Formats: sequence, C-alpha cells, structure tokens
Amino acid sequence: MRSARRRVLVVCKGNHCRSPIAALVIAHRSGGTLDVRSAGLRPWHVGKPAHPLMVEAAASFGYDLTSHRGAVLDEELLSWADDLVAVDEETALAIQALVGRQRPVRLLGTGIIDPWGKEPPAFAEAIVQIQEATVLFSIS
Repeated sequence: MRSARRRVLVVCKGNHCRSPIAALVIAHRSGGTLDVRSAGLRPWHVGKPAHPLMVEAAASFGYDLTSHRGAVLDEELLSWADDLVAVDEETALAIQALVGRQRPVRLLGTGIIDPWGKEPPAFAEAIVQIQEATVLFSIS
C-alpha cells in the first residue's frame, strides 16, 4: 500500500555529500509531511557514512547526518519515489535519461556546488545553497 505522504528522492553523484544533507533539510522543512530519501548515481559509497566534513558542517547547522548510509539509485528507489530531485544539472540529465520524459526531474535551486575534494568551507557553502534552494520547496 502506498504511503499517504509524498515520497521525495534526492540524488547526487555518490550519496556522500550533497544528497544526504539535502534530504535532511527537505524533510525538516516539510515538517514531517514528506518521506525523503537520498541516493547516488554511482555505487562509490554504498553502506558508508556521509563524508566526515559534511557530517561536521551539517552539525554546525543543527543537522545530524551520523546515521546516514550511502545508497545507489536503483529501480526500487525510482519506483518508491513520487518526486525526483537532483542536486545539479548533470545529475538531473542522468536521472532523466534513466526514467524518460514521462517523469519530471526537479533541479534543486540552480544546482548545488559539489564540495568533494575541497576545504571545509565548501561543505558549509553547499549547505547554505541547499537551505536557500529549499526555502520555498514544495511538492504538489
């Protein structure tokens, strides 16, 4: 049986930095009205915790990423989701190629910077961008 709440899947490249925190922010902003999960296009971090610098940055914004474990985008998650949200244009195009034109893919804001391989301030900047992009986030 389908959940009464809308199901939102947030996707980035590896489900290690951006999509885990974006899913938390969207879930928080929805006030519990949305079921939100995250996944990555690539299986690089399946079962692994979020990037340590993202966990640290998230905590400084009041978000707890310590229970996150990476997942890869698969048919099960695509079937689960009512709404697909990509953190950048490249990811949106990749998801769109998987699902075809019958399912829209939303871009989070104008795209979120990828902090991978950068210094700690880039992780905080990604969170700021996510927060700004989700201020008016609504699923209808």
